[in-house]
Amino acid sequence: MTIYDATPYLDGNFAPVADEVTATNLVVTGSIPAELVGRFVRNGPNPRAIPDVDKHHWFLGEGMVHGIRLGGGKAQWYRNRYVAPQESGAFGPNTHVIGHAGKTLAIVEGGPLPVELDDELNFVGTTTLGGLPSGFSAHPKLDPITGELHAAAYHWPDQVDKIHYVVVDAEGTVSKSIAIPAPKMPMIHDMALTQNYAAIFDLPVAVNFDMAMDGYTFPMAWDREYESRVGLIPRTASTSDEIIWCEVDPIWVYHPMNSYDREDGAVVIDVCEYDSMFDSDRNGPLRDAPPRLSRWIVDPSTQKVTRETIDDRTQEFPRVNDAVATLPYRYGYTSGGDLDTHDWFASTVKHDMDAQTRTVREHGDGREPGEPVFVAREGATAEDDGWLMMYVYDRGRDSTDFVILDATDITGDEVARIELPQRVPNGFHGSWIPDE
Repeated sequence: MTIYDATPYLDGNFAPVADEVTATNLVVTGSIPAELVGRFVRNGPNPRAIPDVDKHHWFLGEGMVHGIRLGGGKAQWYRNRYVAPQESGAFGPNTHVIGHAGKTLAIVEGGPLPVELDDELNFVGTTTLGGLPSGFSAHPKLDPITGELHAAAYHWPDQVDKIHYVVVDAEGTVSKSIAIPAPKMPMIHDMALTQNYAAIFDLPVAVNFDMAMDGYTFPMAWDREYESRVGLIPRTASTSDEIIWCEVDPIWVYHPMNSYDREDGAVVIDVCEYDSMFDSDRNGPLRDAPPRLSRWIVDPSTQKVTRETIDDRTQEFPRVNDAVATLPYRYGYTSGGDLDTHDWFASTVKHDMDAQTRTVREHGDGREPGEPVFVAREGATAEDDGWLMMYVYDRGRDSTDFVILDATDITGDEVARIELPQRVPNGFHGSWIPDE
C-alpha cells in the first residue's frame, strides 16, 4: 500500500519539503511592476517527519512559510522557513500569515498563539497581541475602514464550552473579547464580517471524543446531531446575550468570499460550502464532498438562513480586493479544482457577481495554482484594477513558480513569472505585505 492509499495528503505536492532555502538569483519572465515593493508570504503544514499515515491530518504538521520579496522591478529573494525552529519548543502556526500593525504574524485556529516573524521570515516569538483570552484564528477579518481585525477563536482542549469573539485594533492590541457559550467544541475555521455584525459559523464539525481517545491528534468529525446555526453578534455588543442565532441547514463552510449588510437589514454572506466534512475522510477536507460557491442570506428578524448556489463547480480559497471587504462588491477570485481527477488545484477563477459570470484561467498542462491574492494597483480606478498573485506548482519540473496576473484580464499573458529553486507544497493562505 502506498502513502496515497492511506491519505492523499502526503502524496505528490502535498508532501513536505525538507530544506530551508535562501535564493537570490531568480529567473524572471515578463516584467515585475516597479510599484510592487514588499513580500508575498504563504503558510502551510510541513511535517518534519513522516507521521502515522492512518491518523495523519493535512491540517497538522509544523508550519512553514514560503516568501518572495519584490522591489525595484526585481525579485530580490525567495526564502522558506519553519514558523518555529525545532529547538524553540513552540508550535508553529501553519495556516495563514498576515501583516498587521507593522508585524508579520503566522496564525492558526484552535489554540496556539500567533508567532511573530521578522522581515526575513525568521522566528521572533509568540505573542498574545496584548490580551488574547486563549488562542487566535486562522482567519481574522480586516475592516478596511477602521483597520481592525475581527476573529472567532476557539481553544481545544482547554476551553471546550466557548468561542471568543475578539477584536484587535489597528495598533495590534486586543480591544474586545466576548466569550460565547457553545454546546460542544465546534471547529470554526473562519468568520464573516460586515459593518454591523460579526457572523459566527457554528456548524456540524465538532470535537469527537472517541477519536481523541483513539489517538487522533485532530479529533474533529461531522456530527449529524449538531444544531447548525450562524450567530450575528452586533459589532457594538459587550456581552454574548446580544448575539442573534439563525438556523441554517446542516452544511459546512471554511471560507466566506465576502459579506455585507443589505438595506433591508439582512446580511449577505458568499461562501464556499460543502454538503459534509470529515464524515468518511478523517485525514483532510477533500474526499467527502466538493465545495461550491453559494450565497447565504442571514435574516436577523426571522432568524433563518436561505441558501442559493452561485456556481456549482468545484472551487475554494475565495479572496476579494481588501478595500471592499465588509461592503457590497463586484469581483471575487477562487482556486478551481477537479476532485474526480485529484486535481485539487486546477485553475484560477474570477467571478463577476453583478453580471453573474465567471472567467477561468487554465495555467497549462500539469500546472496547479494555489490561492489567488488580489493586490490593488496604485491609484486604482476600478475594483479589479490590480494584480492576482499566487504560487503555481509545475508537475513536469516538480517545482513552483510565483505568478503575477493582470486582475482585469486573468486569461491574458502573465505579467511576470518567477522560477523558484524548489516546489512550494500545497498549503493554505498568504498575504501580500507591502513595505509601507
